Amino acid sequence: MNDIETTLSKIITINQPELLHIKDGEEISYGAHQIWYSSWLQRMSGCGPTAAANLLWYLAETRSLGKNLFKGDGTNRQEMTQLMEAVWRYVTPGWRGVDKASTFAKGVTRYGKDHGVRIKTHVLEISGEYFTRTDPDTVWKFLRKSFEGDCPVAFLNLSNGAVENLDNWHWVTLVGANASLIGEMYDQGRHQQVDIKRWLDTTTGGGAFVSLEMTDRKRRD
Repeated sequence: MNDIETTLSKIITINQPELLHIKDGEEISYGAHQIWYSSWLQRMSGCGPTAAANLLWYLAETRSLGKNLFKGDGTNRQEMTQLMEAVWRYVTPGWRGVDKASTFAKGVTRYGKDHGVRIKTHVLEISGEYFTRTDPDTVWKFLRKSFEGDCPVAFLNLSNGAVENLDNWHWVTLVGANASLIGEMYDQGRHQQVDIKRWLDTTTGGGAFVSLEMTDRKRRD
C-alpha cells in the first residue's frame, strides 16, 4: 500500500468512542436510541435531540468543566435517557422534526448557557442543489478537524440519495471518518460505516454537519 492509499484508508476517530457505547441490559447500544424516549411523539421525531445528547454527554465526560453539562453516567441507558429528556426541552422538534442545523445549534448553545457552560457550535451546511454543494474536500477538512479535536459530529441528512443504510430526514452521530469520506456512524444503537461521498453526490435535500466546542465556564452575574 502506497502513502496515498494509506492516507485514504486511515480512519480518524474521536479519542474515546467507547463513551458512546451505552449499556442497555445485556446489549450495547452505539450511541443513544430515540426509542428510549417516553412518549410516542418523542420516539417518532427525537433523532435531533438524541444526537445532541450524544455530543453533550461526550463533552461532559471529556472536558475539565464538562460535569456542569451532565452529572450522570451517559454509558448507562437510564441515565442517558435522563439527559435525552433534558435536551429535548432545548433541541425541540417541530412538525418537520429538527430540520435545520440552526435549530440544533441554538438549542445546544442555550442548554450550555443554562448549565453554566459556553458552547461554541461549528456548522457546515450542505446545499440541496448539486451545483452549489460543498465539495468533498471541504467536508473532509471539517470532519477531520472535529475528530482530531476529539469532537463527535452530528450529521443531518434531509435526503439519503443512493445511500441505503442512511434514513431520510434524520440525524445521526459520526465518531470518525477517512479521507475517502467513509464515516463511522452511530445510529439507532447500531455502528455502521456510511459513504458520505456517495451521499454528497446523490442527495437531493442536503443537510449539515455540526460539532461542538466547550470554551469556558459561563460567567454568572
